[in-house]
Amino acid sequence: MKKVHFFVAIIISIILLSGCSNMKEAVSGIQTQAEKAKSGLTVDAFSLRETELEYNNETFTVEDLFKTILRDVQWEYEKNENQDYLLVKGTWKEPLFDDLNLSEEEKKELSTTGKIYIRLVFEKNELIPSETTASMKLKEETLVDEKGEDILHYFYNLYLNVKSSN
Repeated sequence: MKKVHFFVAIIISIILLSGCSNMKEAVSGIQTQAEKAKSGLTVDAFSLRETELEYNNETFTVEDLFKTILRDVQWEYEKNENQDYLLVKGTWKEPLFDDLNLSEEEKKELSTTGKIYIRLVFEKNELIPSETTASMKLKEETLVDEKGEDILHYFYNLYLNVKSSN
């Protein structure tokens, strides 16, 4: 009988130890992802988000702009020789792109699954408005695909309108 108890104790110990190994791998994976996220948002990326923009006698930051007009904002940063790229990802929020005359059903879908991608290009910490790109997708269908200063000014005006109505 003692041999059976001893054998059961060994089997339980092996099961517990193998579970610990899986947990250790999971924690290691989480740590790796955290390191990737941390390295993706460097001091340069944070400074770009804090870049002050001036428009119509108003001053605001890149971060204020996009956190006001988008939901669920995420930031990605890339550096390429002399240029820095700040990719702003988010979810649609009213009144963004109101001129599309979206149905209530489309608005509901956009607010949960619609994706907004905005790429800002900086050179020597200065935003290059003509290089701004923006797109909005719903179920792999591109609803908006714009480039240049006009789309950036659209975002600025939208920000100021939203800010003044609050």
